[in-house]
Amino acid sequence: MRVIESNGSRLAVLPVIKGLVSEGEKVAEAIASFAPTAIGVSLSKEELGGLRERQSYEDFELTIPEQAYKSGLELFGPVQLPFPCYTKAIEVADLANIPLLPVDMNEETFTEQYCLLVGGMEMVFGGMGDRRLYKKQFDLNSPEAFVRDYDRKVNNGSGYRKLMQLREEHMARTLLGMRRRYREILAIIELERADGVIKALEQ
Repeated sequence: MRVIESNGSRLAVLPVIKGLVSEGEKVAEAIASFAPTAIGVSLSKEELGGLRERQSYEDFELTIPEQAYKSGLELFGPVQLPFPCYTKAIEVADLANIPLLPVDMNEETFTEQYCLLVGGMEMVFGGMGDRRLYKKQFDLNSPEAFVRDYDRKVNNGSGYRKLMQLREEHMARTLLGMRRRYREILAIIELERADGVIKALEQ
């Protein structure tokens, strides 16, 4: 967990691995130890709303990339939908009456940027690559190494990388805006975007 202090406020960034059941307790422990006055999560407002409404995932069909991600991550422990890192954050925040806010782009903004940045050829080659995912060799030294390697190899188009950079910058701006109201903020950010968010915050 990286803590950034400025003007009497503290902003802690907790990288989390989406899907691993064990990440739920990691989040609970971080909330207990840091004692935030507000929590930001790397979700859109629509995603957070779906989790709060207990959207059903029973009939959720994974895409080929999602299946490959799940298969690799299961080597390190049980994997679950919805992601425990977020559901535990909501549960603990609600019990402790801590404000919990989405910091990622809303779906409309994300879709607009996706259409602008991810070209047709990139989408075509991405679809062709999906079918070869199970033949890819990923770094399996740790769950963190796997997630970073997966993101680097699967989402390697220039348009996609630019889109992820925009997401990171958006989350950083939102977290900085939260500091006008809250002095102790815990940001729960997916591991593959956490370094970019921290870099944007420090800049």
